[in-house]
Amino acid sequence: MSSAYRTGIAIVILATIGVVFFAMGLAFSVRAQAAERLQVPTGQAASAPSSGASASKKPRVVYPKSTELDFEGAKIEGEIRNPGEFYFQRKPEEKFDSLVKRRKNFHREMLRDVVLSR
Repeated sequence: MSSAYRTGIAIVILATIGVVFFAMGLAFSVRAQAAERLQVPTGQAASAPSSGASASKKPRVVYPKSTELDFEGAKIEGEIRNPGEFYFQRKPEEKFDSLVKRRKNFHREMLRDVVLSR
């Protein structure tokens, strides 16, 4: 067997294992969500009685989506733990002139190098 063939088989096997475990995870999460909707713990979902007459059924608790607190007339005393005003001041980036002088013309240096290279 060539190494490319072995590598291909290994990739297929690993991908198959990954797909199987992914499917198992999805199945578990769907089962957990279904048990949560029925208000039955996950371990007892399979052993829950199918009849409607259950003596130990827990009441369903519903919480409000939001709670508003009104402190209009209340006097609240306490200590503030964060600074009252905190500003970030960014220093302007300083620019310096280059120490290397830019030249527009290199003809003189090129001619010198040509003469020296002969």
